[in-house]
Amino acid sequence: MNKHIDRQPKLFVEIIQGLLANKLTLFLLLSILVTALAVVQVTHLTRTQLISQDELLQQRDELDLEWRYLVVEEEFYSQHARIEEIAKTQLNMKRPTSKDEQVVVLQ
Repeated sequence: MNKHIDRQPKLFVEIIQGLLANKLTLFLLLSILVTALAVVQVTHLTRTQLISQDELLQQRDELDLEWRYLVVEEEFYSQHARIEEIAKTQLNMKRPTSKDEQVVVLQ
C-alpha cells in the first residue's frame, strides 16, 4: 500500500519546490498577495470614511434645517407690531402722552 501512496504525485510539495527553485516567481507571488491584502484594507477604510462622511453630511443638513427654523422663529418674535400687541394686551401698557412725560435734567 505504501507504494500506491508514493506513486501519486505530491502536488503541494511539487508547487513549493518549484517556487523555491524560481525566486522571481516566489517574489512575484508574495507581492501579489501583499498587494491584494493592501487593496482590501484600503477599500475597507475608504468605505468606512464614506459612511462617516454621509453621516456628517446628514447631521449638517439637520442642523441647517434647525437653524433655518430658528431664524424664522426669531423673525416672528421680533416683529415690532407683535411686541406692541403683547405689551398692550398682556401687560396693559400704552404709549405715554405728553402729560405723562417727565424731563430729567442731569448735571
